[in-house]
Amino acid sequence: MNLHVRGIAALALAAICLAPVTARAESPLPTHSVSGPAGAAMQKASQEGKYLFVYFWKQNDEQTQLMQGVFQQATTKMSDVADAISVQITDPNNAGVVKQFGVSRAPMPLALAIAPNGAVTGGLPVTFQEQQLRDAIVSPATATCLKAMQDRKLVLLCVKRDTNAVAFQGAHALTQDERFAASTQIVNVDPTDASEQSFLQSLKVDVSAGKGVMVVLTPPGQPVATFAENATKDEIVERLTAASSACCPDGQCAPGQQCCPGGNCAPAAK
Repeated sequence: MNLHVRGIAALALAAICLAPVTARAESPLPTHSVSGPAGAAMQKASQEGKYLFVYFWKQNDEQTQLMQGVFQQATTKMSDVADAISVQITDPNNAGVVKQFGVSRAPMPLALAIAPNGAVTGGLPVTFQEQQLRDAIVSPATATCLKAMQDRKLVLLCVKRDTNAVAFQGAHALTQDERFAASTQIVNVDPTDASEQSFLQSLKVDVSAGKGVMVVLTPPGQPVATFAENATKDEIVERLTAASSACCPDGQCAPGQQCCPGGNCAPAAK
């Protein structure tokens, strides 16, 4: 996954299924824990299949006013696909939404983009530009994957134009295994869908071959393995087990993280 999407997922996890699903961003957003104007705005946007951009702020200082102007200008232009709301984080009426997204100590101002399915698709603190807000409108598959990973699930992204009972049997068997059922989710993507091309390219999925491909994604948006559609459950489990035995999948370490392939780490310094 490209750095943009990985960064979104990482921020969303920090800020805050057994059944296969098709890549959609219209599933209802749970709002029972959020009251007040923000909760109503979230519910309305979700029901209308729209994004909600939330402008969190604390003090009405110069930076807050400057970024609010950028925020309002950008979201007005996107009113056909997104609603917008301003949230003052010290207002008691906003306590629910501040708690849900864990922004009480975040740098302010902060613009958050929430997809109709509840996935956080963008988080822009302190300073941002209009294009960055526009970039937070992501494809349905991206939003679905982000939501699953923000729920701390392993995503089995199955890419094929036509799926049937024999396609990706290993993936389906994995989600039906009681050891993995609650922590895995299948997302189906049609590689001919124009809206998903950028997402698939970022994952380096070759859609020209005409064969089904499965990419496994883990929080916070790290692709750990790619499989052919006929991969068995045992093959998937074996590969993922090997990947989890290392600090960093495929040897790719996060900044400041020490790799120890195979779990053979040097003793921690005292």
